[in-house]
Amino acid sequence: MSLQKLVSISSMAIAICVSQSAYAQTVASDADATGESQSGVVETEQAAAPDRPAEADVGDIVVTANKQSQSLQRTPVAITAIAGSQLVERGITDLRAVQAFVPSVRFQKQSIVTEIYIRGVGATQDHAQFDPPTSIYFNGIYMPREVAGAPFYDIQQVEVLPGPQGTLYGRSSLGGVVTVNFNRPTQKDETGFIVEAGNYSLFHLSAMQNVSVSDTLAIRGAFDFDRHNGYLKSGSENKEDWSGRLSLLYTPTDSVSAYLWGMVGDTHAKGTNAVAVGIHPDGTIDPGTFLQSDPWNDLLPPSVLAQSPFGQPAAQPMSYKNRIIGGEITIGLNDNLTLTYIPSYLKFYSSSSFALSGLPNIQRINFEQTTHELRLSGKSGWGNWLIGAYGYYMTSSGQMYVGSYDTSGIPVTLVDRNRLKGAAVFGQGTVDISDSLRLTVGARYGADDRTGRGPDSGGPGLAPYSFSKSYHRFDYKVGLDYDVLPHMMVYAAVQTGYQPGTYNTFASTPTISNEVNPAKLTAYTAGFKSRMFDGMLQVNSEFFYYDYRGLFVAAYNAFLSQTQTFNADKTAIYGDQTDVVFKPSSTDQLTLSLGYLHARYKRFTLPDGSADFDGYQLQFAPDWTVSGGYSHDFDLSKGYVRANVSGRYESRFYADYAHTPGALQKAYLKADASLTYYDNDERWSLGLWIKNITNKAVIAAAGAGSSFPANPNAATAFLEDPRTYGMRATLKF
Repeated sequence: MSLQKLVSISSMAIAICVSQSAYAQTVASDADATGESQSGVVETEQAAAPDRPAEADVGDIVVTANKQSQSLQRTPVAITAIAGSQLVERGITDLRAVQAFVPSVRFQKQSIVTEIYIRGVGATQDHAQFDPPTSIYFNGIYMPREVAGAPFYDIQQVEVLPGPQGTLYGRSSLGGVVTVNFNRPTQKDETGFIVEAGNYSLFHLSAMQNVSVSDTLAIRGAFDFDRHNGYLKSGSENKEDWSGRLSLLYTPTDSVSAYLWGMVGDTHAKGTNAVAVGIHPDGTIDPGTFLQSDPWNDLLPPSVLAQSPFGQPAAQPMSYKNRIIGGEITIGLNDNLTLTYIPSYLKFYSSSSFALSGLPNIQRINFEQTTHELRLSGKSGWGNWLIGAYGYYMTSSGQMYVGSYDTSGIPVTLVDRNRLKGAAVFGQGTVDISDSLRLTVGARYGADDRTGRGPDSGGPGLAPYSFSKSYHRFDYKVGLDYDVLPHMMVYAAVQTGYQPGTYNTFASTPTISNEVNPAKLTAYTAGFKSRMFDGMLQVNSEFFYYDYRGLFVAAYNAFLSQTQTFNADKTAIYGDQTDVVFKPSSTDQLTLSLGYLHARYKRFTLPDGSADFDGYQLQFAPDWTVSGGYSHDFDLSKGYVRANVSGRYESRFYADYAHTPGALQKAYLKADASLTYYDNDERWSLGLWIKNITNKAVIAAAGAGSSFPANPNAATAFLEDPRTYGMRATLKF
């Protein structure tokens, strides 16, 4: 089937039918596994306290990442879900901080961007022509990676779904997806505030107003402002961000609803400088060291400063503008059939100037995107199903220059226009073979088309170039799940995913092509979900094996000021994720997540044959990850106090595919804590929180080599946040 036909089918169907781990919201019983809407099944309130069950019971958790409302314990896949109330309680305001709760993931900063690695699958390059192999969705709508750094406020739930999701999500989800669901308007008149203050002159204000206009119409507005001084010595990596969201929910009948929302966000802060790591000022390589005794001191020592013609790194301007419009129209055709349409429009621009181990740099990127998804879901006596059509159109452009904080520097990447469009049809169904055995089968056929072109004139290696390629892909899923006991399910599945090909920003020659081939991943998973001791203990575990072909290996070399992407012929990833929740009483809860990840290149040789990396560990893929937490409620005569402590351990890993010595991150342990008082009716709370208690410096996105001092065996890295702490007050009425 041609791309044109798929586009036509999607457009016709749309035209015809248009006339949110165990921290999530607790519900009374398992939700029906019917094709409910992607967002807004479970209602939560801003600044509400986490649920306090009267008994020692873990409770049931509703998740929607599979595009249907299901109990987490009835969903045969390893999903981690975190409720918005828990994000507030622990001072988490963006995706990067969610990393502490999910095993075998890295949600890490790359200047203005947040990179998403799930079970070793991810990408470092942030250029207009690259789509990451993991994806993030807001209210069921695909977001470019640059939008992943958007602030979290008035959030219902965040879910992390690992593994290829080619059937339901399509392109660029072969490593997994992160879904973020916003709180929807409700039939309550309510107002909520969150105010925080902390070190680095932190001031954070989040406000929400919900208005019930009538029995059929509700409107909700939310606003967020966040500012703090720079984490780095130069003053860079400060924050002065604001974002607003307006949504309405119209329900003219019990079977029809229209949810529409718009979101804007701006920042006028300073860019984030990257520092030289794994090297001493005299040029000696020593993994885990920094040029300064304070890792967050991005200024060059005198001996290194003497080598630089650019002077000391300074805090440079950063601009970010984000505009999103989305919706979800749901029509219940009858008691068993639901039609859902999800449209969206997005426009994004960012410009960020920063220093890469003392080397000035500027990067600009633009995105514009429209998406449409239409699906019909149903349930019957034999099970449940959904079918759908999806179409999208995205354009982007971007530039990266080094040697200057403006465009007078040397161009590294110039993309005048990158266009990616596509369409797909998909379906998935679950058949109840018996009362205890179920079979799930899914399929998706999609077509994607990419074109790109470079500058009319450029610097060395940046001669004019062009690219055009179409891709067709069939993905599938087959799974079985079986109830061994009333509260224990075992499951197994095989599923696939793919990532469309792209290009490097240089002209092809008769011997060297600028093409980067598509990537494909086949995953085999088997696991169990169990609950025992009258619901006090929950143990879920999943084993996985990934056969990964054509992995995009992308890295920026700060020493050479070069960027290029290759395909690794074959990569094997296997491991296990085990999640444990123990609630011995109504006031105590212990959580533990253990991730083992063996991610290695099996066949990977550079295109020129100069080096091979067979057996190398994938970048940002530590073998072991352990996350744990304990919370206790102290009951008072009026209200209660909740104490939380949590920690995360990661074994050593490298930040680049070639295992540059300076890019080694040694094993580390970080810990967070919070203490929050809630009044009896939970209308207000007052809390304290602290993150990275030991002030541990951990590298985030990184590139091989350093600029000053110039050494190819060092690395240049952004750093995770230093120790931060603050006080938070919430109020709702």
